[in-house]
Amino acid sequence: MSEFTIHTLQSAPQASHEALAALQKNIGFIPNLAGTIAGSATALQGFVSMQSSLRGSSLTPVEREVVGITVSLENTCEYSMAAHSTFALAQGAATEMVAALRAGDELPDARLEALRAFTSELLSERGHVPAAQVSAFLHAGYSEASVLEVITQVAYTMFANLVANIADTPVDEAFEPQAWTAARSSPTAS
Repeated sequence: MSEFTIHTLQSAPQASHEALAALQKNIGFIPNLAGTIAGSATALQGFVSMQSSLRGSSLTPVEREVVGITVSLENTCEYSMAAHSTFALAQGAATEMVAALRAGDELPDARLEALRAFTSELLSERGHVPAAQVSAFLHAGYSEASVLEVITQVAYTMFANLVANIADTPVDEAFEPQAWTAARSSPTAS
């Protein structure tokens, strides 16, 4: 069980109130993750600011969720996997596409697969993406600005994943239909 407090508007530090209220307005409720992050106004303000900036991205909402699910899979983040899967479906992503992303499988849509593959490569190579992979991403119809926006979405999702994983943030009721359990390898006997 987590020792981190999941704050509400009433319990959060005063400096976190404005950012929490903005999240509540944008999403309709304060997710447990944001309530956890609210323990630091600096962290919460950065989180909400990045989230708001990403809404102005050239990436569509579904494309941002492709990145979010890909990152959450890499980081085995059960909270973020449920949240990003819920958001993807709400944005019109096909159930089959979300299932493929959650399994790490190739996507049938060539443009979205280029995005998934680029994101995966970005993570596994820690930014040292081979020129051929960047070129494939650009040839799929993305721009140099898109490259930077994918990196921003990765950073935002990585932040959320790290907080959710370290705080063991419980999945919100709104995200429970998309609950996901990470496959964990068990230690082998010597």
